[in-house]
Amino acid sequence: MILKNQLYQIEHGQEDEGTKQFTIRLLKECPIYRAHFPGQPITPGVCIVQIVQELLELIVGQTLEISEVKNVKFLHVLSPIDNPVADIVFTTIETTGESVSAKAEVKDATTVFTTVSFVCQPVKR
Repeated sequence: MILKNQLYQIEHGQEDEGTKQFTIRLLKECPIYRAHFPGQPITPGVCIVQIVQELLELIVGQTLEISEVKNVKFLHVLSPIDNPVADIVFTTIETTGESVSAKAEVKDATTVFTTVSFVCQPVKR
């Protein structure tokens, strides 16, 4: 399931001093939030990781699948009510052969919600 335009929308993207960043808006009407959790919606960790993967696909211009998660830290709850807008900042993107490694933070002006580091492979069609 692609989460773009269902769980989140991209408000804008930019590149600044080698860092790629996207600002996203969480869509509180998404059915995922009705189940996780009713009345107090929070973004599931697996969805946060998938959002980062989908944004990495936009950067590299190809469909990817995660082959290795090196590190994920969920530091604060990401809520579409309390934090409807967040920045995804890619601090590292490296391509080695067919593999793409990335490190990213999901944050707003005052809080880092998640840090993630993973390796992806292109999807073979």
